[in-house]
Parts: sequence; C-alpha cells; structure tokens
Amino acid sequence: MENRVLVVDDERDIRDFLFKALTRIAGFHVDLAENGQEALKKIEKEKFDLVLTDLKMPEVDGLQLIAEISRSKPEILTVLMTGHGTIDSAIEAMKQGASDYLTKPLNLDEMLLRLKKVLEEKQRFVRLKDYADQLEKANQELKNIDAMKSEFVSVASHELRTPLAAIKNSIQLILSGKTGEINENQTKFLSMAERNINRLTNILNNLLNLSKIESGKVELKFEEVALKSLIELTASSLRPQADGKSIAIEVEVPEDLPAAFADKDKIEQVLVNLIGNAIKFTPERGKIFVMAKAFSEEREGGIVNRIAVSVKDTGIGIPAEHLNSVFEKFHQVEDSLHRAMGGTGLGLAITKGLVEAHQGKIWVESEVEKGSAFNFTLPVSEGERREPHFRFVLDREFHRAQKNDLPLSLFLIELAEQKKEVEDDLLEELEMRIRQSLCRKGDILLRRKQEKLLVALCEADLKGVQAIRQRMGEDVQKNPIKGFDGTLTIKIGVATFPEEALSKKELFRKAKEQLRRAG
Repeated sequence: MENRVLVVDDERDIRDFLFKALTRIAGFHVDLAENGQEALKKIEKEKFDLVLTDLKMPEVDGLQLIAEISRSKPEILTVLMTGHGTIDSAIEAMKQGASDYLTKPLNLDEMLLRLKKVLEEKQRFVRLKDYADQLEKANQELKNIDAMKSEFVSVASHELRTPLAAIKNSIQLILSGKTGEINENQTKFLSMAERNINRLTNILNNLLNLSKIESGKVELKFEEVALKSLIELTASSLRPQADGKSIAIEVEVPEDLPAAFADKDKIEQVLVNLIGNAIKFTPERGKIFVMAKAFSEEREGGIVNRIAVSVKDTGIGIPAEHLNSVFEKFHQVEDSLHRAMGGTGLGLAITKGLVEAHQGKIWVESEVEKGSAFNFTLPVSEGERREPHFRFVLDREFHRAQKNDLPLSLFLIELAEQKKEVEDDLLEELEMRIRQSLCRKGDILLRRKQEKLLVALCEADLKGVQAIRQRMGEDVQKNPIKGFDGTLTIKIGVATFPEEALSKKELFRKAKEQLRRAG
C-alpha cells in the first residue's frame, strides 16, 4: 500500500516540485496544502502517514502545525523543511515531535532517502506494536485460562471430597464387619481401596490448599509461637515413620530462641512437609537434622529480627539443574531414584506459599548423594502491631499491578467512636457490609485485627474509587451498625497506584493519612 504524504508550503513552485518528485520518483500518494490551517482541515478529514511542512508560513507556521499534529494526531509523522539560518527552529520542531528535518535548498536524493527512512521506521514501530498487542492479548488469555483452571481445580476438589468421604465411610463400615462377615481376600482388596481413597483425599486437600494460597484466600491466625517446642513436637510425631527406616532425627534448637510471629498450624504443616520429604528421600540408617537460630538483617527502615529454620538430611540429594524449580507446582525430579518415591509435586509448592505468606523466604541447598538442606525464615514476635499476611497480599497485588500496568487502590476502613468491648463484633459486622460493596471477583478484603480496621485492595482507578466509596457509604447507611451510643459511622482512607502513589509504602502511607484526616 502506497504511503500518503501531505506537503504544506506557501510557495506554489515548491509545492509543485515536491508533488512531482514524491509521486513520480518515490511513488507516494501526495496531497497539497498552502498553509497550516488548510493542512489541519485536511488531516481532520483524511488519513495521512506523513506531513512534510515548511517552517515559515502565515498564521499557523510549521512549528505550530507540528505541535498540533503531535497533540491531536500523534500517529502522523512530521518532517520540517527549514532554511540554513533556522537550525534552532528545526531542533525545536524535533522537541515538539517531528521525526526529522530537511534544510533548504532541498537535495532531492537526500530528501527521498530520509523520508523513506522515516516511513520505514514507522512501519517497524507499527509491526512491533502489533506484536506487543498480540503478546498482551495472548498473555491475558493465558491469565484467564489460569484463573479458570484454578477455579475449576478449587470447585472440583471441593465437590469430590464429599462423595469420597461417603465411599470411605462405606468401606470402613464393611471392613469393621458391621455389615456382615468378609473373607481375607475381600479384606485385602477393600483395604487397598481405602489406602487409595486416603491418597486421593490428600491430593484433593493439597489442591485446595494451593488454590487458596494462590488466590490469597488462605486464612492465617498470627500469634506468638514457641518455635522450639513446635519443632520438637513435630519431630517426635514423625519419629515412628523415621524409625521404620532406621533414620535418626536430631533437633538442635537453642533454649533462648525467641518466639516467632506466625500461624502455628501452618508452620507445623511446613515442618511436616519438609521433615516428611527428608524421611522419604533419605536411605536407611541416614540422619535428619532440624535446626533453628535467630538472626538480624538490614531492611528499608532499619534492622529486622528473624528466625532461620533448616531441615537437613543425608539423603540422595537434588541435581543442580532442578534446584530452581523444586518449589514449582507438580515439579518432580526426573530420575529413577526420585520417581520411585512417588508424590504429586504439590507439597513444596504449598510449603513455599505458606512461608511467603508469613513474609518469609525459603530456599534449598543440595548435593547429589550427600543430602539436601531446606531453609526458611520467619519474623520474630516483637509485640509490634503488624500483619505479615497483609504485607504478603499487598506485595503480591502491587507487583501484579506494576507488571501488568494496572491501577490498584488501597482502602482502609474503620468504625468511628467504637467501644472497645464490642470492637470485634462491630468489625465483623462492618466486614459483611463492605464485602457487599465490592463487585469484582478479584477484589480482596482483609482484616487487620491489631489495628481494628479493614483493608480492601481493588483494581480501580480514581474514577472507580469514587464509585466504590459511594457504594460503601450507601450500604452502611442502608444497613446501619448499632453501637452502645447509637448508629456508628465509618471512616475511609484510600490511595491509588499510580496516580497518587508509585510505591506500596507510599500507597499505604497516603491511605493512612487520608484515614486520619477523615476522623
């Protein structure tokens, strides 16, 4: 398809010369305008790829024309023609958005070469933009498929658990002899069925847990956790399994280890997964060491105290090429030794998700035939009012917004003039009201129990924030919350990325400041 060029010059001879040169030699489709005003009217009605304009013209000059085209029709390329004494104007035109400039008197060969180069660059840009749009579309389709997959896994896992439980109960009832006598062969096959049902139930539970972790819906109950006693208790519960392979489990935890700020049940699950894996992949008469120690590290804002936990074994080890992918879903090391141990490849993915939900890190060090050491960190309980799960979700959503060039709004909501003895009940009631105001499936609502406030994360820009805020106010007004002193009002603080804040720290600070001003 031939390129369409608009030539703008107040001298008729130059217009005619350029018309002949550009049509006959370059093969362009050329239209003419004798001033800037006429050019603006033409580009409003017709489509052009490039505007070649003179600098000095009455009323609307070349610089003004280029500036207006850059503002209203940025897809049109512009090239300025200028005299030898007006190079400064040419440079100014480039600042306004011109793609190039030509000096008079014009050199025909040079002009054609540079115009073709400018147009070729535009074609390359258009192709790159098309590729980028296609990649973005494909990326969005993959995200939608991944979301559908996660939703399907969650629903299917949940729906399958009920019939599985019924089948398991029936088999156990038959095995108990309450439905009548069964022979040895029947007992053997029913016991085999029961074992496989238990295995399938564990797989479904793992899929559900992973789905909750990935969607940010896993519930964490943070408290002070005496990690030494939890490690010793978990190790003791797994010793009978280790004894079956003559594996020794040694716990090395100092008496003065500080308490961790964590969800006790979830950390026990992490320890069970890691120690259980160590037993599985350690040969007979091997050893497993479970260690923990406190340490400090520098972070933005000062020194942070943490606890490092390590589960080390003398097992078969992991090849170096698999170390970066062992925490991925369904990943299994492709060799006979690992395959013989079985498993679904979900345990370490769940473990990683739970550790990161505590604002911790997890990594592995390993050497084939010498063993592996799985290490993770947890925050030390220091009595401050913090919510690691909130920070985990905010980090994840902020990173997602940055990566996909999406808006993200952070709402902080609390009740005004609330009585301390009924705060929890009132907060629960407020949570029900606010949840009704959030329309999108991806909206997230969390409770910061220490500060007695709610946090909502929404993919909304400033205009969307106004609509959400209005819905919140209307919902609470229609269904008022009653306190000891009558109907309570709500305070809302909100900030939006990227319009109002460019970092998650600034996002939280601005929302907090607005919440204080609302009081």
